[in-house]
This record gives sequence, C-alpha cells and structure tokens, in this order.
Amino acid sequence: MIRIVLARHGRPAWDFRTPIAGHALAEWLRGEAEAPLAGSPRPSAELERLSRTAQCLVASPLRRSRDSAQLLAPAAVPLVDPCFREAELPSAFRSSLRLRPEMWSWLARSAWFCGWSAGVESFSAARARAASAAALLTRHAAAGGAVVLVGHGLMNILIARRLRASGWRGPRFPSPQHWTFGVYERAAA
Repeated sequence: MIRIVLARHGRPAWDFRTPIAGHALAEWLRGEAEAPLAGSPRPSAELERLSRTAQCLVASPLRRSRDSAQLLAPAAVPLVDPCFREAELPSAFRSSLRLRPEMWSWLARSAWFCGWSAGVESFSAARARAASAAALLTRHAAAGGAVVLVGHGLMNILIARRLRASGWRGPRFPSPQHWTFGVYERAAA
C-alpha cells in the first residue's frame, strides 16, 4: 500500500480582521505571503508523526508551507516545488470600499471560478497544474511508499480530485482548515 497525505499549512500570523479597501488586496496578499506562522493552533500529533515518518516530505515555495513543513519534521529537508503553490487570487479591484480581507478574497475567488483571472493563473491552468502535481506525488509515493505534501487549501482539493480520478482512495475533499490533512492510499503497482 502506498500513501499520499495532503496537509494544509498552519495559520499565518497576519491580520485577517481589519477591513481593507479592494484596491489594497494585492498588498495585503503580499503581506500574508511573507507572514510567519502564528504560534497557535499547533498541528496534531498524528500529522507530526506522518510527516516525520514519510519517505518524502514535499512543500510549496510559499513561506507558510515551508515553515509548516519545518515545524512538522525539523530533521527533514522538504522537496520544494512551485507546482504545489496555492492558486493565486486575482486582485485587480479598484474599489475603495472597505471589507474584511476574507470577504475580498471570497469575491476574488468566486470571480476567478467564473473566469476572471486578471493577470494570474486561470482556473483551467490551476487544474492542469494540479494534475501535474498529483502525477509527481504519485511518482514519489511509488518510489518511496509514503509522501506528505504540506500545501494549501484549494490546491490540495484540486490535487485530491486528480488522485481520486486515478484510483486513489481518500476523502473527496481534504479539509480546508489549517493543520488538517487527508490520507490517500492505493495498492502498490
């Protein structure tokens, strides 16, 4: 049996509550990308165990993913690959209306699903990248038996969809909460 674990990174230490203008979303997203991890909540003991015993630990190049991988398995050197980064949010809003960043993010992601990419990777391109990421994880699992990806909410969901389509068993959608994970298994070929 080979296994792929799709884990979501820890919560960034960033202000998600203070309302921002729509035209400030791009700057806010850059700040979130540079933010260190918050001190709590902490990952579960089970996720730490899976990460420390995996033959391959994989991370996105985004700081929250790399820092989370380091926290989960301090002795491991993760494979960092841009194919695992989160699907970017379009942020070309011109509005001065002030909303919480999560509301601007929700609006941007909803528009992105409907075809508005405004200078970032399109939904169809992100799905194609997820297919490549799933294939890469499958190759690593076939070579070593167990892989843990410390990735991102939406990209993990897109990867899970591709894994399940190619015969892996596991949750339909890995949880989008920080420090949660889904386990996908398949008989070794």
